[in-house]
Amino acid sequence: MLRKVIVVTDDEESVKRAEKEVLRAKHKGHEFALDLTRIIDRERKKEIMKRLTRF
Repeated sequence: MLRKVIVVTDDEESVKRAEKEVLRAKHKGHEFALDLTRIIDRERKKEIMKRLTRF
């Protein structure tokens, strides 16, 4: 099984791109991991994580 690492930065464009990648990976049956280490603000990181894991 393939594993895809999706890197997310703090800008909105990156979050939208990550949403598309998450949906593609789930549709194809691939595993994926989110890399949120480039986001410094904890509250923003929580918000983005909720957005990306709701699917």
